[in-house]
Amino acid sequence: MESLRWTLAACFYLFSEEICPKRKWTFGSGVTVPFEGSPFYVHSSCRFTFLRFTHSRVDCDITVQRGGGGLLTLVEIIINKVKTVLRGGGGGVLVENGRSEPEPHTCFRHRIRRQVSLPYDHTYQHIFRFGVYTRLKSSLLPLSVTWYDVPGGIDRLWVRGPNPPVTPFGGRRFN
Repeated sequence: MESLRWTLAACFYLFSEEICPKRKWTFGSGVTVPFEGSPFYVHSSCRFTFLRFTHSRVDCDITVQRGGGGLLTLVEIIINKVKTVLRGGGGGVLVENGRSEPEPHTCFRHRIRRQVSLPYDHTYQHIFRFGVYTRLKSSLLPLSVTWYDVPGGIDRLWVRGPNPPVTPFGGRRFN
């Protein structure tokens, strides 16, 4: 119990926006290489914000979650209110439009979420196979997200953002 308390305290300290507003990294049960700084290792299976920024009045928010085995089981990428959900382990790619539409014969509104096949071309993003990897490229932002899907989850996740790349892989890396 004592180690859990210290781990949570360290996470809150390291990832507080007020303490380090320019650093954008994440944690999980694997090595993470931030845009700037040294690689680090912290274990967690909670959902957390991997990257959040605004560029040319377009918002981007990337949230990730690791499973018990250490692989990423969920990645949510929201660009300009269009949510793309990556489900690891062959779970596919779901795209949810930011607009809500009325359900037939009711007064309720819901957002349309559908599984897409690759390659997927949309006004805001393109998702396609990139060798053994899959890549999402934004047409609104200088952003690309590349991942490697294996049975049980997503093994690797790279993000290239609007900042100049500092790491050898040109962005954040998740192993």
